[in-house]
Amino acid sequence: MMKNLIEEIINKTSIVLNCKPEEVKIIKKLKGGLSNDTFHVQVKKRSFTFRRIGQDGNLFVDREIEFQNIKSIDKLNLSSKVFYFDTETGDKIQDFIEGKSLDELNFNDYVSEISKSLKKIHQSKHANINDYGLINRLKLYESYTNQRTPNYQKIKALWLDLYKKNYQFNEKVFCHNDLQQSNIIVDDKKIFFIDWEYSGYNEFYYDIASFGNLDFRHALVLLDNYLGRESTPEEKNHLRFYRIYQTLQWHQVALYKNKIGLGEKIGVDFKSLAINFLKIAESLSEYLFEL
Repeated sequence: MMKNLIEEIINKTSIVLNCKPEEVKIIKKLKGGLSNDTFHVQVKKRSFTFRRIGQDGNLFVDREIEFQNIKSIDKLNLSSKVFYFDTETGDKIQDFIEGKSLDELNFNDYVSEISKSLKKIHQSKHANINDYGLINRLKLYESYTNQRTPNYQKIKALWLDLYKKNYQFNEKVFCHNDLQQSNIIVDDKKIFFIDWEYSGYNEFYYDIASFGNLDFRHALVLLDNYLGRESTPEEKNHLRFYRIYQTLQWHQVALYKNKIGLGEKIGVDFKSLAINFLKIAESLSEYLFEL
């Protein structure tokens, strides 16, 4: 199966970049997300990445919207140039970014630069950018699994009530919406953001909450740096509020991947991941709700 995939990538790259198949060299499969396969590809000593969407990955992302958003952020110089994007399959070829992902480094050494780059995204103005659509997105993901435990339902209902009361009409800005540290590349202290497939309008707190994917305390550090001062208890809870949503969302995604048997194919225990996401949501909820 992997051999067939490699052959497909070589052939497609040669067509897109107008070269011979024998001039395309697969350097390695890149680590990263659990939804897609991304490869470091070399053509005539120039490096690219080739992304191939994993099983049912297009259920969660509108590729037309992703492509539109990628074109919109091109002028920000915070990602690499895209040479090819297939809005039907999600195949994408772009310049390879040298450097290391932030999860391999000490994020504290780069938190100021990350804040500056993040503000550049949030302050940018774009036409025809979609809203991330928190409520409808979660409903869509739920429709794929039809699995909602009583505890999940309780946390979601409390979250939804608080959203409608306090946050629904807050100002929204252009956000990356999946700003976990593995999606941040550091090259000689320059910051690049990759994997913009979930980008769209949202509250800026959402991006900072995503940064706490590995450890929520990291998000609290980034929030203080972003604000330029120590955040208030209310602002910290604002951050927790969006991290709760993210764990509910990824809980549903993990449930679906377990449902279709993807874990057995790629060696990931999605059932345990789904359970863990819900536990995180419950733990964070203790700051906001009486469960």
